[in-house]
Amino acid sequence: MSATPAPETPPSTERSGEPQSSQDPAPAAPAIRRARPRSRIGEEAHTKVVATIGPASEGRVGELIDAGMSVARINFSHGEADEHRRRADVVRKEARLRERAVAILADIQGPKMRMGRFAEGRREVEYDDVFTVYQGDGVAAEKEVYFHFEGFLGAVKPGHRLLLADGAVEAVVEESFPDRVVARVERGGVLADKKGVNLPDTELAIDLPTKKDVFDITVARQMGVEMLGISFVSSAADIQRVRDLAPEPFIVAKIERAIALERIDEILKATDGIMVARGDLGVEVDLEQLPMIQKALIQSAMREGRFCITATEMLESMIHASRPTRAEVADIANAVLDGTDAVMLSAETAVGKYPLEAVEMMIRIARAVETSQRYHDLPRIEFRKSEPTFSNAIAMAAVQAAEALGLTKIIAFTETGNTVRLLSRYRPRAEVIALTPHLRTLNSMAVLAHVRPVLYGRDQSLEDMLWNASLFLQGRGLVKGGEQVLFVAGVPPGVARTTNVMKLHRIGEPVRFH
Repeated sequence: MSATPAPETPPSTERSGEPQSSQDPAPAAPAIRRARPRSRIGEEAHTKVVATIGPASEGRVGELIDAGMSVARINFSHGEADEHRRRADVVRKEARLRERAVAILADIQGPKMRMGRFAEGRREVEYDDVFTVYQGDGVAAEKEVYFHFEGFLGAVKPGHRLLLADGAVEAVVEESFPDRVVARVERGGVLADKKGVNLPDTELAIDLPTKKDVFDITVARQMGVEMLGISFVSSAADIQRVRDLAPEPFIVAKIERAIALERIDEILKATDGIMVARGDLGVEVDLEQLPMIQKALIQSAMREGRFCITATEMLESMIHASRPTRAEVADIANAVLDGTDAVMLSAETAVGKYPLEAVEMMIRIARAVETSQRYHDLPRIEFRKSEPTFSNAIAMAAVQAAEALGLTKIIAFTETGNTVRLLSRYRPRAEVIALTPHLRTLNSMAVLAHVRPVLYGRDQSLEDMLWNASLFLQGRGLVKGGEQVLFVAGVPPGVARTTNVMKLHRIGEPVRFH
């Protein structure tokens, strides 16, 4: 490969750290200065933490970022548009102050499948009881239940399961009519007003996204969020309908239905990432199967080159307690060992008493696992033959070379984040420092395991890129003089999806290609 000769004197670094794209909606980052030290935390974890912003945490967003939050989740199931905008603005402000890459995940509600009401607000049913289901929000008479959503009449067939009150009660359909469904109780329990309904065997005739979802997606796009969490995904077509409405954000398909497991291959091809939503998924599948399903989903996502977030009740006890249970610690550790990109906190940070401590605990657990020999000995993902690109080959080679030489830093220049996604997929022992001039790309990469995104301006030549980046990263304390690193870049600079260069380099030495 030919390249412009390096100048005799070191290239100018005036432009380093300045965003070069006018297409990004977010304002430019302030002048680069050393990042603040983390409170209570030493090294960063390779596994990222998603924290839900709610009443308990919206006034402590800066502290959450300092503690290790990489993705701020805004739950569109609760609150109004102005509230979501306010919280997003706070996240942006606090991230800019700290010069940190923080993605915003707008979690879209999806269809709410709930029962109607009961005369006393609740009703107990026993094994072998028979009841009739109608559509509506009325008060159910004896041996009646209302489903307050559309699309199930005609779709539910004899033999299909009805899981009521968030799985507390199970019934099996015996007869199905155009206006009603007759079912028999297989597992008794208590039904109550507005409790959730799951239909694991039924492909519902429900429009996705819903009208509310369409409105919320519009709001999320106006907010400039990096990720959209899509609930109730059953097929690749569901994802495509959302992508048609919002082409910019990453799509996160929430895997919470049994039917989604049957179609996981097509869903993974259509989405950017998945969320193992263990709450609803744990209702639709046998609980004892859930751990193995989690492992399979994470591995499938890695093989397909998609990121994965593991969610639900990870530190549930820390809603009220300052320390987690030992079982919760083991749960997070196992998710990290499974290879998840991120672990998620919901109520723990949204309404819990100890939001900061919950984030710090997740970081501590992840770091303990990541520094273990067992983590380093995990089987590596093989080359993905369905993506036979220069970028993929360079990413695999870079990870292997860094590991063979014991390097701790892979420095990647990226326009879209695609090369960095590929590097993350191979789970390098080295940290990937991802340099990009685009704010949206910067924040979008915050969810990827083993990746530290950094805002960095564009240079005119490969020699300038490597030299200026070396000085820039030294100034921020991310590399040291004399340290051996591995650069991944593309020629010509500034062109998306042209990664074709891998260079081993010692920080401080001249950069020459002739």
